[in-house]
Amino acid sequence: MFKTLLNFRPRMRSEWLSVLTAVYLLLFMNGTFWAKSSVYLKGDGLTLFALGIGLLAAFIALIVTFSAKYLIKPALILLIFAGVAGAWFMDRFGIIIDGEMIRNAMETNQAEAGHLITSAFILHMVLFGILPSLFIAAVDIEHRPILKKVAVNMMIILPCLVVFGLAGLSNSGTFIFNIRQHRDWFRTLNPVFPMASAAGFFIGESKEQTIVVQPLGTDAKVVEEAAAGHRKPRVTVVVVGETARAMNFQLGGYQRETNPELSKRDIVYFTDTSSCGTATAVSVPCMFSVFGRTDYSHAKAMATEDLMDVLAHAGIKTEWWDNNTGDKHVADRIRKTDFFKSNDPRFCSGGECLDQILVDGLDTWLDKVDGDAVLVLHQLGNHGPAYYLRYPSEFGKFLPDCRSVDFDTCTPETITNAYDNALLYTDHILSEVIDKLGSHGDRLDTAMIYMSDHGESLGENGLYLHGAPYLFAPKEQTHVPFVLWTSPGLRLATGIDKPCLSAKADEPHSHDNLFHSVLGLMRVKTSVYDPALDIFAACRSGVSS
Repeated sequence: MFKTLLNFRPRMRSEWLSVLTAVYLLLFMNGTFWAKSSVYLKGDGLTLFALGIGLLAAFIALIVTFSAKYLIKPALILLIFAGVAGAWFMDRFGIIIDGEMIRNAMETNQAEAGHLITSAFILHMVLFGILPSLFIAAVDIEHRPILKKVAVNMMIILPCLVVFGLAGLSNSGTFIFNIRQHRDWFRTLNPVFPMASAAGFFIGESKEQTIVVQPLGTDAKVVEEAAAGHRKPRVTVVVVGETARAMNFQLGGYQRETNPELSKRDIVYFTDTSSCGTATAVSVPCMFSVFGRTDYSHAKAMATEDLMDVLAHAGIKTEWWDNNTGDKHVADRIRKTDFFKSNDPRFCSGGECLDQILVDGLDTWLDKVDGDAVLVLHQLGNHGPAYYLRYPSEFGKFLPDCRSVDFDTCTPETITNAYDNALLYTDHILSEVIDKLGSHGDRLDTAMIYMSDHGESLGENGLYLHGAPYLFAPKEQTHVPFVLWTSPGLRLATGIDKPCLSAKADEPHSHDNLFHSVLGLMRVKTSVYDPALDIFAACRSGVSS
């Protein structure tokens, strides 16, 4: 009898297995979508019912399409796994899995991915993904002859499409209004939108393989001030922050002391700065691109040289030091060092390094500089969800701090504490950079520009982390800190009026300013330079501030 039970395989028609899978995906893997639907259609139970009936019909029609011998089981298992994984991240963090989120996932490293693949995630995948998939694999499917199979499938698909159409038309006004008002709504329909996004991403990636990079700013040259005579080399360090949001910066009015060291430095803090994107894979290449946010696309960035190339054309030494997940092709044609691949036990553990590793060799690098230079430091910063790993213990000022990557085990207060501790550490790193640059003032004119690539959600409106589509991304993910420090020698040599910059600190700025401001700061003349986007252009005088 026991042997008989082990050998038992449920028998089922392929179309019924498809219907069962459709019901499972729509009802159990769409918690976020149905939560939004109940809010957006609040008080309109009839429309909500029509939505459910219409989508169920559409899911059945879609999945029955794969109801064919040799195709059905792999297709259904793929849909199950995609739906279960998508549900975890959407329901847990409130994210939307669009093309850029797929890009982030593809460009991540093992350590970063490990913070998301937790034991709770694995259990979720086992219970809701592997077990249903084992059932599908075990089913003894009854297949009809091919012609009859096509006929039966069409007898299911066509009526379902009619039901879907009628459900939509019966409440079309309500649906159209809410879709326009809430563009995030159907982007959470799982696994339809995530899989469509993945398909679009891979199609785009295949096209980008044939891209030939076009030169930019080959006419660039350094302009010498009149009667400047012999001058010191100019050195600018651009610090690209990670996941730092402006609303938690003390410099911008945050009540906590997250910037105690920068507050004592002679800096300018720009209070109203917007990011180009909400994820590293978008913001970093966009920051260094000649294209502003409204004109930017990944394909255009891949096909065009960037700020680092223009600086190199001008004869300026350019270099990129990375402690994140890579330069996102910005430094493809210049010297770069990936510090995140280091095994230095002083700073590194588990495939990630503290940002101190970026500062450790800065004095030595500065000692060797003998001409104009721009160095980019790409931080690991506040990259989540493992905020507690981004700072050494002595920077654990705000306690208790969340010591887990599973936010369900932490309170909102402890999550914010860990996040703020990481900002406190970034404050220290930036202050060290400033001090090291200042200590070389006897022979170098120096500056530091800090911009975070994007912000972060810490539970506001049910959202965590980042990567929301920019169209409806919350300000927590798009309002970023922007810090400027210039040495007295550089201001004197280039005529920068610091009080003028300070007076403009509350005006709107964005990542669009970085490209042209660095060119302006380094006194690079080129046809691709736009003085309207250079923060220094309107603040130059004949004397130092």
